[in-house]
Amino acid sequence: MKQKHQEEVFYGIDQIFDPQNKLDETLKKQYPKLALDITPTTRHYPCHDLFRIYTFNLLRELSKKFDIILVYRDLQATVDISLEESKRLIEENISLLHGSGVPFKVYYESEILQKHLSNMPERFFLHLYNTILHKSHNHFNRHIMYSSASLAVLMPLLEMLKVDVLLCMEEEKENVEILKNIYKNDSEYFPVIFYRSLRDLQNKKHSSSDKKRVFPNLDWTKEKIYEQFKDHDTNFNTFHDWYKKLGLLENKIFELGDKKISFVQLCNLFKSKKINKNKALKFVADYLADLMAKEGKFLEIASKELKISFNNSNSGKLINSLSTPSRINIIRLLDKNNLPAYEIAKQIKVSLPTTLFHLLKLQEVGLIARDKNKKYSLKTNRLILYV
Repeated sequence: MKQKHQEEVFYGIDQIFDPQNKLDETLKKQYPKLALDITPTTRHYPCHDLFRIYTFNLLRELSKKFDIILVYRDLQATVDISLEESKRLIEENISLLHGSGVPFKVYYESEILQKHLSNMPERFFLHLYNTILHKSHNHFNRHIMYSSASLAVLMPLLEMLKVDVLLCMEEEKENVEILKNIYKNDSEYFPVIFYRSLRDLQNKKHSSSDKKRVFPNLDWTKEKIYEQFKDHDTNFNTFHDWYKKLGLLENKIFELGDKKISFVQLCNLFKSKKINKNKALKFVADYLADLMAKEGKFLEIASKELKISFNNSNSGKLINSLSTPSRINIIRLLDKNNLPAYEIAKQIKVSLPTTLFHLLKLQEVGLIARDKNKKYSLKTNRLILYV
């Protein structure tokens, strides 16, 4: 199934499910949309979902061809945990993924429903009821998160986002096949599905406590990370097997006295017993704490909720900043892509000086930001209005 000219695109993909033969057409698009659905849950430890679904290296390869979309199932997550806990887990996921350097767009299940449901309610619920209530479903004897019912709810959300490809774990094959049997009409939306098993990251030789502690929480200090590694007797080889493959430690240089050593050299020193385990763990703990603190700043943008209240004077300024059709159009554009000013001016059909004025006003109230490449982006991914 993997053709030679497509091998680079399909690096790390174990199998492709394409019953409607749409893949060739999909790959002809400039940037097809590839989605991953992630359910934050305490059934998994922090970031467990992310690493079950893919490796950073795989996503880097895929991002050369696809627009990467993350769909966080925040509504589904509340079946088991509180909304606040769900949000915290999402923030941890986003922060570590951002640290990988993979460009992506974040959507929340609740956000998709709020923004898009009014445009296609009949089709959405037709999808939903035709699948989630179907007698062939396996959700009657399985937790919803592991059943085909979960995927049934996701399908209409993906259609709203015009997603071309869904990236799944190989364990999802049963659920996909159940849905496909229910969706017998080929005209119905059904994305191409890439399967990934992550056999190389199953960590069979490592203890469960390694898996628990190998991905720290955002608010852990260097001391807390180090103590957790010690308390749970984390195997140092775990870092080599996980972080190196994920590209998090590959290029890191550590200072050992007056020498500078790579992570591979640190591993070799540990294996040859020229450096003790505690000292090696301390090196890694310090590095991870610095990484998490740095990438945690990204949450100010990627997971920020902007709350507007009529009782707040600052909110009045923000509402006034959206008082013109041009600025509303700018927000709509930046909700889809990061763009330079000249491209924004072209698309909203306003002169560049006027567009720059509008952009400045939106920057002043904290709605948008400009990066080093002079591209503008939204500083929030959802607006909440309190009346």
